Amino acid sequence: MWKKATIVLCSGIVLGFIVTGAWFVQHGFSAKDEPSVLEVKLSRYLRHLAVPRNQREAKNPVPATSEVLAEAREHFADHCAVCHGNDGSGETDIGKNVYPKPPDLREQETQSIRWRIVLHYP
Repeated sequence: MWKKATIVLCSGIVLGFIVTGAWFVQHGFSAKDEPSVLEVKLSRYLRHLAVPRNQREAKNPVPATSEVLAEAREHFADHCAVCHGNDGSGETDIGKNVYPKPPDLREQETQSIRWRIVLHYP
């Protein structure tokens, strides 16, 4: 009985490799392809798991003063706008040609993500 199950399992694995290989031969690899819905959901879930709960729930310790906001706008213009665009759309010469595409920072879905990225520049 176990021999038959092993043969069926191995046949399924081989068939899976053949189908996957045929798909890649037909479509190839491309950095311009958009990720599938499954890939997007899985990557967002894994990112969520990678951030400890206490960090996800933490409040920003930096007050939103006019000086801090001016510095943030300057930082965005110097380091982020080249891909994201001054308006946050991602519609720049570089933004249109990178993978993954920069998200549209104006969209509600993007705005609702609680980012916990700390950038340190020399």
